[in-house]
Amino acid sequence: MKKTISILIIMLLCSFAHVQGQTKVGFDYDLDGNMIHRKIVTMLSPAVKSEMKDTASVSDIIGEQKITIYPNPTKGLFQIAIKTLDSNQKNYFLLYSISGTKLQQKNISDSYMDIDISNYPKGVYLLDVILGDKVSRWKVIKQ
Repeated sequence: MKKTISILIIMLLCSFAHVQGQTKVGFDYDLDGNMIHRKIVTMLSPAVKSEMKDTASVSDIIGEQKITIYPNPTKGLFQIAIKTLDSNQKNYFLLYSISGTKLQQKNISDSYMDIDISNYPKGVYLLDVILGDKVSRWKVIKQ
């Protein structure tokens, strides 16, 4: 009886994870043990993906600055929004193909910046947002 209940609970949890998707959080640390990067990866089931709006966004906080990338996934144009951008430091982004080829590099001088990847094929792209000496890494999906 105890085994049957345990199996039922496991089956319920698995079915819930299948419907909702799975989220994994990873952290990168420097040699002193300080967290330098937080990476959130969400794998959604097809049912949840179909319910998502085009305005899906992802955010990260580095130092005093909140970075939001939206929409992600994108159809070709997405925006980087940085709350409390410190214009006294060097701010820029780098966009790479999944194979590591650098596709774009531009300075960030405003709190909102549009990035156009409509000329690139569908797939996954890597985006580094550098604010001063801090780096935030992202995966951008082009549909």
